[in-house]
Amino acid sequence: MDISNISVVLGVLGAYFAILLVLSVSVETILEPFSFFKGLQKIVGPDEVLKTVKEWLPDGSEDAAKVVAIQTYAQKAKINIDELDKVARDVTVSAVTMLSELGFESQVNGAHQVIAVKFSTLREKYAASQKQRITILRTLSAVIGISIAFALQINSFEILGALFSPDIQGSLSSPAGQFGGVVLTGLAASAGSSFWHDMIGRARNIKDTIKQVEGAVGK
Repeated sequence: MDISNISVVLGVLGAYFAILLVLSVSVETILEPFSFFKGLQKIVGPDEVLKTVKEWLPDGSEDAAKVVAIQTYAQKAKINIDELDKVARDVTVSAVTMLSELGFESQVNGAHQVIAVKFSTLREKYAASQKQRITILRTLSAVIGISIAFALQINSFEILGALFSPDIQGSLSSPAGQFGGVVLTGLAASAGSSFWHDMIGRARNIKDTIKQVEGAVGK
């Protein structure tokens, strides 16, 4: 493939990325109200709360900072503190038994053990909630993106058709190919505007590099 053909490919891809950028912005705009529903709201993690608490507590207050962070995060995330205490006690008993067997029990006091277990539990709960939140938002994004693509009948295969051979173009123009092309457009739009903005930037950089090469070759 010579430089001129590469420029054509980049031109087609650039136009395709620009379309997906616009669609992605539309998906995000429609998705925005959903972020206010319970379970989809972005919440601050326990480590971020701990970092904030440490800023106004004196040095050497590691355990105290974690206690305040645990209480603060549990209240904001509506976590049952009694249930958290029970989990911490159960895990601490197991940990103490293990430490005793290894001969390390005297190196870790009981209060420190409980605090460490509580904070670790909060981290796990936060990670699980964020994973669920992201999964739901990505699913909603895909549904919205596909709906918009069908409403506007934007087919990725038609836009990128110039990049395929005539035989492949014929296959993609079938009803199944057209359906798949629209679905692909919707799924691609759900990737997010920042992703497609970056892709446009990369295509532009490659195109600029090719122009420089063409200029050097021409000289």
